[in-house]
Amino acid sequence: MYSGITKPMIKRSHHVIESDNGNICIGEIPSKAKIIKSPPEWVKVVLSKLDGEHTLPRIIKELLNRNLNIEEYEVIDFIQKMISCGLVEDNIISSELLSSREIELYDRQLLQFSLVDNDNLSSIRYQERLKKSRVLVLGMGGWGTWCSLQLALMGVGTLRIVDGDIVELSNLNRQVLYTEEDIGKRKVDSAENGIYKHNKHTKIEKFFEFLTPNENRINDLLNNVDMILLAWASLGYYKKNTVEEVIHKVAIDKSIPIIELGGDPHEISIGPIYLNNQIGKTYFDVKHQIKKTFYSDDPTVKEFQEARMKQQFLNGVRTVNAWQSSPSLAVMSGLVVDQVIKVITKYDTISLEGRKVTISLRDLSFSEENLFNGDK
Repeated sequence: MYSGITKPMIKRSHHVIESDNGNICIGEIPSKAKIIKSPPEWVKVVLSKLDGEHTLPRIIKELLNRNLNIEEYEVIDFIQKMISCGLVEDNIISSELLSSREIELYDRQLLQFSLVDNDNLSSIRYQERLKKSRVLVLGMGGWGTWCSLQLALMGVGTLRIVDGDIVELSNLNRQVLYTEEDIGKRKVDSAENGIYKHNKHTKIEKFFEFLTPNENRINDLLNNVDMILLAWASLGYYKKNTVEEVIHKVAIDKSIPIIELGGDPHEISIGPIYLNNQIGKTYFDVKHQIKKTFYSDDPTVKEFQEARMKQQFLNGVRTVNAWQSSPSLAVMSGLVVDQVIKVITKYDTISLEGRKVTISLRDLSFSEENLFNGDK
């Protein structure tokens, strides 16, 4: 007879707003909110009772006692429609994976999940998906440390981090997990400590090594992984026999999604995401197309792009050939991790499958490439 919800309440993420015309809006996202036009008085009473303190039988009993000219089936039907529209949830929700401390820790993002809620689930179920996930972060420099920190803050259960480098003083202006006390230490060790200080519920699996195109080793590192962040420049599009190409190959074999990212203080890029789900296109489907679009149509610009790719520098051996600072990394990592969370939880639709978005931090202009259909 009843919905199976013990104590229904309007989602905490949803405001109930009455306009001057007497119409009621539940929720604030246009595509998700629902409007009730000129509702009868009993509807407002029901909404006031959906507070997580009343059971359905109690709500019905109180309404019938108020002589509001309403039948029991009408109340039940209204509440069932509210539930089917994703506007109501049960106030009595428990989790076998998350402690009460974790539920309080993630309270504000639980509201975020609830606000969109593509799968019509309790927001705690989305957080449980994060808790059960393992994300592989390849590279613990500027890109990797910022992304790892944000993944941990969101409650990803396990981070598998890979880097063979040592912390240096020149890293500290941008590699957010390290301090002066970490200079001379392994990045993966210091990153583990830094992450633990922000969220002790995230487990760290660390590997102190630089990857090579060894398929067996990469296959081992990708075991039981739910998502891969390629947190270094992906040169596989432009060179042969690269680590990135082997990573993509193994990820396709294991059906593991990959997201690429990049940037410097002047320009950042996010995406593409390759879902590797046997449905969409893969890295190898678009590799040659991307190589073509990388080089400028201007012959002079292309000439020097090719020379730089070959590192044909005349001003000595370039031990450092990039520049970086923290503001661009904060922006880039936030956008990237937002997409990773959506891939893992499915609470909202991802935006970067097959898309690469580039943002100039000099004038805030942006461009995008749809790599799966060749549009730019």
